[in-house]
Amino acid sequence: MSLKKIIIAIDAGHGGQDPGAIGYTGLKEKTVNIKIALQIKKLLNNNRMFHAILTRNNDSYLSLKKRRQFLTKNHINLLVSIHADSSKKQYVSGASVWIISNTRMHREINNYLKNNNSIICFSKNIQNIFNENKYDTFLKKTILDLQFNNFQKLELDLSKHIFEQLKKNIKLHKIHPNYASLGILSCINIPAILIETGFVTNFLEEKKLRTTDYQNKIAKSIYLALKNYFLEF
Repeated sequence: MSLKKIIIAIDAGHGGQDPGAIGYTGLKEKTVNIKIALQIKKLLNNNRMFHAILTRNNDSYLSLKKRRQFLTKNHINLLVSIHADSSKKQYVSGASVWIISNTRMHREINNYLKNNNSIICFSKNIQNIFNENKYDTFLKKTILDLQFNNFQKLELDLSKHIFEQLKKNIKLHKIHPNYASLGILSCINIPAILIETGFVTNFLEEKKLRTTDYQNKIAKSIYLALKNYFLEF
């Protein structure tokens, strides 16, 4: 294990004028997200292996564009986005994990190659190759595709750890990660994972998500999953 700290960005979804999903008794998703995110940050930063930063640290609105700019301009090793789910079916409950779909990521890679003035902080090795081969689009695409394959393996392996820890404390909605075309997960230089911590539209789950004890159980589960994954890595 390198002595260099692992930089993890914790993204609390929604915020400010964007409440996210709202439960039957008025619980706002944005509130659950920031409380869990703050607790994860605290746990990570108490471990010398990690340095955690937040995309937002209060009830402020941050557009997807600004979140993505923040992520692409910093040398982040992993993004963890925290959300709470909703459904028209009141009985639906449980946590789930989402990662970026192949289709969306390949589209992002192609867009980057067409628009080379994008400000993206790649690893030093990749940046050096890109600087030395400015006009070799095929080489760049090959490298970015290989990098994405590595990121996806990381995301899938980390998902297993997250499911393993969450199921000890809370109900799971699905036991395998979902693939989606989500903007927050689609930065081409950062592996990313989105965790739906439960359904605010489920009466019993909304009641639990409102409590500090339940929020802390979720935060600790996510922290332990990250710690266990990177100790193995």
